[in-house]
Amino acid sequence: IDEWSSILPFEVEFFECKHRYPIHYVGNPTMDEVTAFQAACSETPDEFRLANGLSSKPIIALLAGSRKQEIKDNLPDMIRAAASFPDYQLVLAGAPGISPEYYKEYVGNSDVKIIFNRTYPLLRQAEAALLRVPQAVCYHTPIGKVIAFLKRHVLKVKYISLVNLIADREVVKELVADTMTVEQVRAELRRILYDGEYRRQMLSGYDYMASRLGEAGAPGRAAKEKVALLEKSFKK
Repeated sequence: IDEWSSILPFEVEFFECKHRYPIHYVGNPTMDEVTAFQAACSETPDEFRLANGLSSKPIIALLAGSRKQEIKDNLPDMIRAAASFPDYQLVLAGAPGISPEYYKEYVGNSDVKIIFNRTYPLLRQAEAALLRVPQAVCYHTPIGKVIAFLKRHVLKVKYISLVNLIADREVVKELVADTMTVEQVRAELRRILYDGEYRRQMLSGYDYMASRLGEAGAPGRAAKEKVALLEKSFKK
């Protein structure tokens, strides 16, 4: 391989600057997905609520991961933290391949609505980053104190969320390992819901992250680069 195309801007510095490997950032296909969704979706909040059996309360969206272990570890504490805000309704985005019965093991009798195959519309109505939804990133890990120590002293990656990795700064709060507690998640939700300046700063960080991702059209740019490289190699 002579050159490589990347869909994440921070990979350029890693491969090109640190390892002298030719790489080109072509943009991220998620921009195409979100742009297409926003252009096509005209559903109003009332229509979304009616179609999914929701009340008129504002929504806190819960995204607990796509793997069973993630759901098992994260969802119960997420529900306990979010349930502290009775003026909001909790809506869980169901992941593909996960059955409603599996979710019910961890939702229990809590007042949480599960919606499948509608994550973008849910986030749009909940008011992640490219859809400008204020969020907290939380992730439970076993032996949390050990993982936290390794993160501080061994791991070279500063963040775990793509929002922060792309922006190269903490745009959204990361509650991971020993900081992933019901109390910490609840406190972060309180800031997101009621601190207007905190929300404004987060949304400004989203704008910066989006500017780093660039415009839609990543697949087309990647294809053009490959065609140009092939033409160049044939001319040699």
